Formats: sequence, structure tokens, C-alpha cells
Amino acid sequence: MWSKWFVRSLITHLVLHTLVPLCPANQQDLGCRAVLSGRVLDDHDKEGLSYAALSIPAIGRSILADAEGVYRMEGLCNGRYRIVVTHLGCAPVERTVEIEGNTVFDFKLEHHAEQLRELEVARQRPDENVGQAHAQLDKKAMERSAGRSLAEMLATIPGVNMLQSGPTIGKPVIHGLSGNRVLTLNQGIRQEDQQWGTEHAPNLDPFTTDKVTVVKGAASVQYGSDALGGVVITEPLELPREEGISGELRGIGMSNGRGGGGNGLLQGGVKGVRGLGWRLQGSGKYLGDSNAPEYVLSNTGLREAGASASVGYRDHRWNVGAYYSWFARELGILRASHIGNLTDLNNAIESGTPWYVADFTYAIEAPRQDVEHHLVKAEAGYAVNERGRIVLTYGYQADDRQEYDIRRGGRTDRPAIDLYLTTHTADAVLKHWVGKHMHGKAGVSGVYQENINVPGTGIRPLIPNYRKQSGGVFVLEHFPLSPKVEMEGGGRVETTLLDIAKYTSNDVLITPQHEFINSALTVGANWSVKDSVRFRFNVGTAYRPPHVSELYSEGLHHGAAAIERGDPELSSERSLKGTIDLEALWSKGRFRTDITLYGNRIAGYIYLRPDGVELTIRGAFPVFQYVATEAFLYGADVTLQWKLTQRASLRNRTSLVRGRDLSQNEWLFQTPGDRTENALVFELPHIGEWRSAEVSATSRIVFMQSRIPVGLDFAEPPGTYHLLGLSASATRPLGSGELLIGLQVSNLLNTTYRDYMDRFRYYADARGADLTVWIRYAFGKY
Repeated sequence: MWSKWFVRSLITHLVLHTLVPLCPANQQDLGCRAVLSGRVLDDHDKEGLSYAALSIPAIGRSILADAEGVYRMEGLCNGRYRIVVTHLGCAPVERTVEIEGNTVFDFKLEHHAEQLRELEVARQRPDENVGQAHAQLDKKAMERSAGRSLAEMLATIPGVNMLQSGPTIGKPVIHGLSGNRVLTLNQGIRQEDQQWGTEHAPNLDPFTTDKVTVVKGAASVQYGSDALGGVVITEPLELPREEGISGELRGIGMSNGRGGGGNGLLQGGVKGVRGLGWRLQGSGKYLGDSNAPEYVLSNTGLREAGASASVGYRDHRWNVGAYYSWFARELGILRASHIGNLTDLNNAIESGTPWYVADFTYAIEAPRQDVEHHLVKAEAGYAVNERGRIVLTYGYQADDRQEYDIRRGGRTDRPAIDLYLTTHTADAVLKHWVGKHMHGKAGVSGVYQENINVPGTGIRPLIPNYRKQSGGVFVLEHFPLSPKVEMEGGGRVETTLLDIAKYTSNDVLITPQHEFINSALTVGANWSVKDSVRFRFNVGTAYRPPHVSELYSEGLHHGAAAIERGDPELSSERSLKGTIDLEALWSKGRFRTDITLYGNRIAGYIYLRPDGVELTIRGAFPVFQYVATEAFLYGADVTLQWKLTQRASLRNRTSLVRGRDLSQNEWLFQTPGDRTENALVFELPHIGEWRSAEVSATSRIVFMQSRIPVGLDFAEPPGTYHLLGLSASATRPLGSGELLIGLQVSNLLNTTYRDYMDRFRYYADARGADLTVWIRYAFGKY
């Protein structure tokens, strides 16, 4: 143990005292006082484009233009810079500008009058998510996480953690909330894939997008139910508008699991039809058993495959598009999580060593899961006038899930759970402009959903058949009070009807019905104190009707290795959440801070509470009961970034969350522990034809969660752990395209640890060291 801490300290010392002195002085040290200013204009009517975003990637500087499109960037060195300008509804523009003293340069963007999609978080414009704290994973960040699941990618964002069920299953946790309290939007459609299960990971392919946005606030007004904790948005890729073929090929290798994956993408426009574009994409992943530092995590292999196709047309007035995706996953459930008797269960928890460890294999045996998910989306938009637009969106999803248990009598190949879920969603949104000081959107939405237990399992269903219908109306208005201050206010009303069909323990068919009527309100503000300081606040209510699983679960949920029991008397959760967010640049942009404070009071908070152990014919399992309580969660997300030199920066990301069960007057069960991550990022100069080279070292500490209900859990929380990581990447031209090569090492020292948010921590350690190598070739305009 002491040797590992010594190595950690030595590596940290070498990184901080060897790399940093090699870096040249930063811009401020060089006395850089040049100023770049001007306007961002619509190329057609020469009007200013409000709140356009301008960035200089080479030095990490970015600003927003004001309401008239005027911008000003100070503290620059003389020289040539590549400047990227983006604005919602416009194609991004890149220009190389020669800066000499005070330079004036106007950027002209072609504005397509593209609609503000209802389920899209726009670029950093004050009139979208006013007051809501949010964060993004851009294309570069997603590249660094190539091969990881969506939950693993998101866990790098402050305030976002991961709820795990072994090494193959992860779900995002936002400000201490997960599952049905975190809404996922896949290509603008509510993702519906049996997300009620703690071991049901989102069934979507991260390769279908190059940017993911996380809204860290109560967002039920705009997005409907389930957005108590926040919203995860995989944003649609914009289709090409002009002729020409482009795309990418990517390969990934991973040492832990001895496998890898890849994806391919091809896209283009149609000759002679400006505005018509198409895209084809496919991906796959193949992994064997994961490894903990001291043993194999048996039966944790993974298979994934996905494909998508999209086509669309748009001009200044119309846009129409269609999208289809298919995603399939087969994964093993840790064999050691299934116990045969009460004595073995206690021994497994107390010994710290899995009772079942076999040699590495690519085979996946029971217990396992097979899932297929289909998504069809159709969308049409029409500009009713110069500033108004109506958008109609329809989505269809089919989710086919089988879960296999270890069964007697040769029935292991028969699924223990076989669910088929179909969902239809429809939305109509009108974006309107009342005047300079009032504009927004109003809309209606509906959901029709059916869940069927496919006959033939030979086991009483964990959840019953049901039909769900919901409909809602909302309005969300923005009030620009000045170029620096904008307010937002809105409300939503939604009704949900739930029809159940199930048999009692006496084989009597019952058909209970539930109706839930909920509403939500929000008010927020965005105050640009000055160009480098932005202050946001939001207060909003949100709601979530109980899921069928919380009302009527009864039996063994094998993927969670637990017996779960519902309560049909549960009612809707209702929350009141407030957030305060401060973004600022200090010392001429050398120091950046992003601090979010939040508090969330939830009435009727539903969670699985441990309720003893039960011995069944399939083994001994812990019992969890769905209960409701009054909960209060509060905490802080902090990001600090120092520009040490022109090429080196130091970043800290820290997340703190506290959860109280107010009814029981105790700490809330299964709340993430405090965590902090430090990263030293070093951008290398061009080396021959290699450019954009970057090397980073990370140090992540997750502290022991000592704030737990006394005597409730089956085992004491795991201790504090410390993980080191390294990553590097570089690009170079290759033919008519670009080649990117990168690597990432996770858990560099192969540290043995267990995470409090891993439900399988009772049975085994977490994954050990992992080396991931990726290579990507992009060609054309992609």
C-alpha cells in the first residue's frame, strides 16, 4: 500500500516539476495587448447575429457577441489565428485572421433560419436554458473517451456520477439523482428503454453524435416528466447541405477485456439539390471478461452493435427529415453476484473475495441480458414568418429485452424476464417572436406506451403488462431586459393515465388504473455582468409519476441480484430545485471558474430501501422495498482551470452532494461520495506533420461515503480510493483527410478499490488498469 502511494507522489512530482518548466511563457507574460473586435453578421441581410460564439482553439479563448452581434476580444498577441464562429441556424465559419495591434474584422455567416428544436440545447446563447446550469461533452472530449459507455463519458462532468452494476452496466447520476429522474433525449426523442432498472443502461450508441449536453436542473417545463435531476441530450449531427462525400473510420482497442470496437460513417449531399443531405453510420464492440487487479470478473463480457441512417432537406422556409437507428447489446452479469444460500451471501460480503472466479473467456453465460432497441424519427418544420417557426416531431421506439438466469432442469436458455416495450411520441412546438423584449416557444406533447410480458418464461413477471398515456401543454417565454440581462419563465401541465393488467398470487386477473395530474413552473435569469463574467440562477418545480416497477414489482430482479417489491399506493414525486451558477474568466483569461450551487427538495421521493434477505429456490438474495419519503439534496459543482503557460493548463473538477431523508431524519441511502479530479494538460507544438498534440495526466480521488443511514446497508461503505490516468493524442494530414491517434490509461497503478455507487461492490472489486488505443481517419468535409 505504501509503495503505491509513494509511486503516486513520485509521478505527481515529476509531472508538475518536469513538464511545466518546459512550457513557454503565457500570453500575459509576453505583454500581449492586441484587441480583436467587430461584428458577426447575417450574410443575407447584414443584420447582427445575436450572441454568436467566437473561439480561438489554439489558445482556448472564447467569447459571445452581444445582442447586436458586436464582439470584442482583448489581451491577444500579434499573429495569425484560426477563429471559429458559430450561431444557431448557421453553418459554422472558420477564418484565419492576422492580428496586429487593434484589429477590426467582421464575420459573415449564412443564416438558414433553421428551427430551434424543442429538445435541443443550443450553443451558449442566453435565450436557451436561461438560468440552467449545463455542461457539454464536445467532439474532442468524446474522442478521449472512445470505447466507453455514455455513463462513463458523462462521469467526467462535475455533478455527474455513475450508478453501476458491475463493469458492464452504468447509468448517469446528476446531482444525486438517477434512473427515471434523469431524462435522456436521443436525437431529440425521449429515450424509453426500461430505464427503471438500476442495471438497465441507456440503449443508445454514443457514436451517433459528436456532442452531448447535460442540463443540471429541474427541467420539467420544457421536457416533461422525469427531468427532476436533469437531462442528458445526445444532439443530432447536422446533415450536409452541399454535394460531396465525407466521413470517418475509427478503430478502438482495449486491454481490460482484451477486445475493442469501431465505427464507420459516410455522409453527403445530393448534386443539384442544395439542402438535401444523407448519412449512414455503423458501429460495434466486442469484449471478454473484465479484470480486477487480482482476479477475473467472470461472466462480464460485452457485445454491442449499432447502425443508423438519416436523410433530410432544408431551405430558408422548410425542413423535413427522417432518422432510424438500431442498437443491440448482449452482456454478462457478474457470476459472483448470484449466491446459493444465506451463508454464502454473508461470506461473500464479509470475505471481500468473489466466490466464483474462472479463467478469462469471451463467452457470455447466464446470468446475462439481451437487448435490442429501434428508434424511428420523423420531423418537419415550417417558418410561418421571419421570426416564427412551427416544428412537428414524431418518434417510434421498440425495446426488446430478455434477461437470463441460472435455472434448473435445462431451462437456463429460457429468459426469466422477457419484455417488449413500444412507445409513440408526438410533439408540436411553435417558436414565436412577440417583440424585442419577449419571445419563446409553446407546444403540446403526447406519449402512448405499451409494455408486454412475452409468454414462455415460466416465471411470474417482475412487472405487469401496462398501457401508459400522457399528454401535456407548455409555454416558455424569454424576456431580454437589456443586452446583459435576460429572464425566463414558463409552465407546464401534464396528465398521465396508467392501465395495469396482472394476476394476483391466487391467479386472479386484476386491472387497476392510476391517474396522475402534475404541473411545473420555472423562472430563471442570465446576467452577463461583463464580457468575462456570467451569473445564472433558476428556480423550478418538476414532477415524476411513479413507474409501474415502483408500484407493482414483485420478485427477483436477476440483473440487480436482488428481490424488489413495489407499493401500489405510491404517488407522484414533486420537487422544488434552485440552482446558482457563476462562470467567469479572470486575469485576462488565464484563470477560469465555473461554480454551481444547488438545493432540491423532493416530496414523495421513491427509492429502493434494503429490507433484509430472502432465500428462494433460485438462491439467497437481498430484498429491497420501494418506499416514499421526503428528501432534500444539496451540493456544489466546481471547475477551476489555470492557464499556466500558453501550452500548459491545470484543471480541477470537484463534486459534492448531500442527501437527507427528512422523514426518517437520516442520511439518504445511496448518495454519491465526494470526488475531486486534477488534470495537467500540455499542448505540444507541431512535430513535423503532427499537430494538435496533447498530453494529460489525471488524479482522481473519491472519498469514502460516511453519510449513510445507520444499520441499513448490507455492508459498510468502501474506503477512499485514488486513481491515476494518462492520455495523449495527435493528428496529422493523410492524403485528402486527417488521421487522429490517441491512447488513454485508466487506473494506471492497477489500484484495488470498490465504489459505493456500484451495487455489485458487495461481491467483487472494480476494474483494474485499462489501456485504450484509438485511431480515426476522417475524409472530406467531416
